[in-house]
Amino acid sequence: MAGALHTRTVQLLLIVLAGAVAMAVGIGFGMSQRDAGPGQPLSLEGGTWLSEPRNLPEFELVDMHGEPFTKASLEGGWTFMFFGYTYCPDICPLTMALLGSAVEEVRRLDPRAEDPNVVLVSVDPERDTPEALKQYVGYFNPDFMGVTGPMEQLTPFTRTLGILHQKADDPRDPDNYLVDHSASILLFNPQGQLQAVLGAPHQVETLATDYLRILRHSGRS
Repeated sequence: MAGALHTRTVQLLLIVLAGAVAMAVGIGFGMSQRDAGPGQPLSLEGGTWLSEPRNLPEFELVDMHGEPFTKASLEGGWTFMFFGYTYCPDICPLTMALLGSAVEEVRRLDPRAEDPNVVLVSVDPERDTPEALKQYVGYFNPDFMGVTGPMEQLTPFTRTLGILHQKADDPRDPDNYLVDHSASILLFNPQGQLQAVLGAPHQVETLATDYLRILRHSGRS
């Protein structure tokens, strides 16, 4: 039993480390100056601002209403995106609750600011049907969106973003598996481009103040 726990711990550490490396290689990290003007680098408390936002290749997933979720779905507003699954016992519900509180904190700090969209992308399409996602995200905020898709479409999308996920089977109960996954929150700009990577551990105040700083920087607040 101890050997199995040790193996799982090592696997989890490896996937987190690999996710960090993938982010560093695929996106690039750099030092920046706080509250710089539009077009200039920006420093965030809880993550990294991408001076050159990253365009996404074409993709098509399925949202919780059974409708296509594509690049166009990310356009028109700022979007926080988190990757997880409804059977997740700890980090996923905690992060979703934090995002819900962060939206409320944004409203408290600046009632005129536009609300960010929040999207949960499930990395467990075997169990997370659109109906299950709709019920799950509704616990945290009725305006949140749940998205998933077949693994052959989901994996290229997550790899493009440097998000790693791996099924961790339970040999005693094949239906009761876990999914190890990256814990970063990604922020997309109104053009549907990846604009910032917010690393764990996340905090409500940091998410809210970083978001408002980004709005000021972009001239939308």
